[in-house]
Amino acid sequence: MVKLFPRAGVAVPDPYLYEVFTNFAGDGPVEWTTGSVGRAFVAGLGVEVSFGDDGVRVRGEILRSFDTWLLATHGIVQPRVLFEPPRVVNTFLDVPMTLTFASVQVVLPTKLELWRMKPYVLLGVGGKRYGFSEPTSPNEVGAVLPSNGFTWGGDLGGGFTLEVVGLNVDVQVRDAITRYWGKTQHDLLFTGGLLWRLW
Repeated sequence: MVKLFPRAGVAVPDPYLYEVFTNFAGDGPVEWTTGSVGRAFVAGLGVEVSFGDDGVRVRGEILRSFDTWLLATHGIVQPRVLFEPPRVVNTFLDVPMTLTFASVQVVLPTKLELWRMKPYVLLGVGGKRYGFSEPTSPNEVGAVLPSNGFTWGGDLGGGFTLEVVGLNVDVQVRDAITRYWGKTQHDLLFTGGLLWRLW
């Protein structure tokens, strides 16, 4: 059996995307940039192939984020001036961005059934593409901004299917795990979809 499903929901990215130190004095940093990503709406499309009524299912899926922003914070330590102590001066840059998730998942139904809900767990492999635009204000402080790129990863999650008024509804939460700039990213996806049988 083959099913097509549109899917939409909310992505809650790992808020701490990267941190880069550029200048040091003595044993401590004096200039750095950090990047944080906000949550965003995601939507996409997938195909599911099932083997038997309650058997293992395989899904291929692509999701894209909309209205996603990276907040880049550039910090620099201003040295002591006479009697004024050293202080940190921060500059904030808003960077429009997109996240594209692509994965192939193995869906393992459980033997449980709760109020007509059929839970399942899933494991998957795939990746994530980061796309960044120019910041909304000029980068006059030399903040280190990320570049576009793709990184491989895995998926771990679960969900349930439920028949509502003749429609097959699929609700899912999964962790899209990748690495970016040396840091493991845990991006949670809370999504729902409608399963339409093709044949």
